[in-house]
This record gives sequence, C-alpha cells and structure tokens, in this order.
Amino acid sequence: MAPMFSPNAPAMSTPLASAAPATRTQLHRLLDAGRAHAATYRGALSNHLPMAQQALLELGATAERMQAWTEAHEVHLEPRCGARPAAILLARDLGRPDADASWRAHFAQRIAVLGPSAALREGLGLLMPGAGAIAFHGLIRTAHAVLAAHEGELAAGLAHWASHFMPLPSAPGSSAVPLGAGVAALLQLPPPTSSAGGLIAERMQAWAAAPGFADAVAQLPATPDTLRELALLAARTYAATGNFTVLHLLTASHAMTVLEPWWPEADLPRGFVVAAAASLLASRAQPAWVLDQPPCRPWPTLLSAACAQDDPHVIKLVHAAWRLGRRWPDPAWRRAAERAVPV
Repeated sequence: MAPMFSPNAPAMSTPLASAAPATRTQLHRLLDAGRAHAATYRGALSNHLPMAQQALLELGATAERMQAWTEAHEVHLEPRCGARPAAILLARDLGRPDADASWRAHFAQRIAVLGPSAALREGLGLLMPGAGAIAFHGLIRTAHAVLAAHEGELAAGLAHWASHFMPLPSAPGSSAVPLGAGVAALLQLPPPTSSAGGLIAERMQAWAAAPGFADAVAQLPATPDTLRELALLAARTYAATGNFTVLHLLTASHAMTVLEPWWPEADLPRGFVVAAAASLLASRAQPAWVLDQPPCRPWPTLLSAACAQDDPHVIKLVHAAWRLGRRWPDPAWRRAAERAVPV
C-alpha cells in the first residue's frame, strides 16, 4: 500500500534496536483486526487500542510486545454493533454516538472518492469547531491514523470525532491578549456547580457554559505559535502535577501538530483553543509556566520504559512528548515523560 500522506506526515522511528521489531505491516494487520471493536466501551470511554498500537510502533516496541499488549488490552473492549449505517447524514447527526457506523461509512466513502488527504482536509473543516469531542479522543485517534497511514483507521477516527462532536462557545470579535494573561483571566471565573465530577468532556462542557467563559476565551490568541505555547504549558503543568486531564491536553496538542498540514485555516483553529481552555479549567490544576525541575532520564530509557507500560495513556503521552521534543526542543517534554513513567 502506498503511503497515504507522503511527504507531509513521514513515519518516525526511534534509535532502539530489537531482534524482532514491530513493523508497519504488523500494525496494519492489527488495525484491520481492530475494526471488530466498538469505538467506545463502558458507556463513553474511548477505545485506545489503535492509538496505543501506533504509538508503540514508533516508540520501538518489539513485535512480540505489540501483540501481547494488544491481546491484554482488547479484552476490555466491546464488539461493534451490527446496525446498518444510514444512507444520508445531516448536521443534526453530529454529536450522536449512535451514528458512529454511519459516520464511518461516510468518511470511508469520502476517502475513496477524494483520496485520504483531501478527505481529511474536508473532515477537519467540519469537525474542528468541536475539537474537544470525547476529551479530544476523536482528534487524537485521527492523528494516530494519519501517522499509521491506514485509511480504514482514518475513517474510524473521523467518525469517532463526528459522533461525539462537542462545539464549545466563544464570543466573536475580541482582540487577543498574551496567552498567560488570557489564562489568568480564565482562572478568575467562578467554577460551575456541576463541574466537580463526571467525565472530562462533561466537565469541559460545564465550564464552557459558565457565565463569562465565552468572553474570556475569545481573548486567547490563535496563531501557530499559540499551539507551541499551549503544548509547553500542558507539558510543564503535567510534569508538576501529573494531572490526568492535562495529560489529554498534551496528547491533543501533539495531535494538532500532526494534522497541521490539513488545518482548515492558516491560524490555529479557534475550536481547539476554546477546547484547550475548557480542559485547563476542567483539570483544576494550577498552570505551571516554568519547569518544576530538570529532567534526569534520557529519552532511550524513557521510550523503552513506555513500551513496557500497560496503561495506553502513558504510552501515548511519552510518544507525544518525544515527538513534540523533536519539533520544538525543550526539557519540558522529557520531564513530562518522566512524570508519566515510573522509575
């Protein structure tokens, strides 16, 4: 199969060596087999299997480890329902979890007609206003599909995003302030009474509905440089706190860098900025603008340790931090990976 997105999204490889390394061919076989699993399980938890499989490949996992991790993780998943997809999708079908099969068929058809690159650009134009859908997992799964160069998984990622579409409000026409000042203003908002519990996406929605949120978030900048600032803020905050919600903002920021060649506009899509702000508030973590301490473990040690982890969130975070460090060198990425991986 020819590369889907070459040369915009080349595969990356680690310097780790193995007698039997995992290969892209093995990954594609696993992704094909994974189509039997539903996109969610236990109600509204995202299926992390395909995302972590792709991350393990780039982190340098062996073929044996990739297979063993897959078999251990997929026992927690649920089978896809046998419902037939609807023939026509409308705007009202966005945000309907029961429309996942229809959205998957829709995006598979668009990929077949337009090719994966053009279909992705079209899909992002539709979905970026709801970038935070299901705690960013639609966005993240789509980015891992691009890195995997797998058309079926690309359709599945976009469908997961569309079926949990979650646009958040922002007031128009406000002049931007520096990110630090904008975040400080957000932190002054009184917390909504319904934000204490629930899933990440539910807490994001609660904060977005709070009085003053739309006006405050409209002041945040939305340039390509803003993505680097948000990603570093997430890395430093995660390094200082280990906050689970902030972890998702970090992996989502990495996903946005993967998808940047297909953004529907030159600037950072406003939908992601709004979702990032809501996730920071939902985390209740104190933003860290400086690193808590310098990293001490080298990347090869961290990558190897990540491959041995059972938690897909840890695998994905180390993968995201490592790739972000290659793009924007900074000690924060390695320090965030250290926080995720036990000594």
